Amino acid sequence: MTTQIRERAIVTGATSGIGRAVAVRLAKRGAAVAVLGRNVAAAQQVAAEVADAGGVAFVAHADVSNAGQVQAAVSRFVAEYGGIDTVVASAGIALTGHVTDCDLADWDRLLATNLNGVFYLARYAIPELLKSRGTFTAISSDAGVHGACGYAAYCASKHAINGLIKCLALDYGSKGVRCNSVCPGFVETPMAEQLLTGATAEEVAFYKGIVPIGRFARPDEVAAAVAHLSSAEASYVNGMIYNLDGGSTAGFYSGAS
Repeated sequence: MTTQIRERAIVTGATSGIGRAVAVRLAKRGAAVAVLGRNVAAAQQVAAEVADAGGVAFVAHADVSNAGQVQAAVSRFVAEYGGIDTVVASAGIALTGHVTDCDLADWDRLLATNLNGVFYLARYAIPELLKSRGTFTAISSDAGVHGACGYAAYCASKHAINGLIKCLALDYGSKGVRCNSVCPGFVETPMAEQLLTGATAEEVAFYKGIVPIGRFARPDEVAAAVAHLSSAEASYVNGMIYNLDGGSTAGFYSGAS
């Protein structure tokens, strides 16, 4: 039985966490999904999940910090499916450090992945989105709307992503391409687990306690927001910085009930 393709989507960072959840969510509405990432084995596993969810999977091996690899992956996908309707820039890494102790190589690597990766994807995918009047959604962070102690490089990259998205919205909104940013707080992903490695139970409870809802987000909750922003239901949403953080950036919250 041949799956009817209703949408053509590229998702970076699709091999785990939020990107994986987004890829599967888009597959449920009949999308052909480019599962783009560096880990081929993980990409193939997610591709199987995409197929099980009702979509068509296209494994795209690429490092988003490499412009040539991003361009090649986009070109291969377009050659296979004739265009792109939906782009989700989810690839990212998180490293801690203050400006005085952050390793310079780590700074370069984080900016190359988190920021340059979004720029390269936009550079090579926007021309196709202009043809389809599609959408471009970036996964930023609550660290893109406020600061965080010890996260200099990460915060800088996420603030920059939000600025880039606003420019894309202004540059291409009049041409039918809607560009938005989703800013989650802590999400239950392998990256968050890595960041919290070594944290005590009290420290984890503190991070959850400063969120009015009282918990971390689930990847599927972020995927649901992306699915909405990239759908016709959000046809008037452009340049939005979507704070999906349980209320943690709404203002000071003491944790008291």
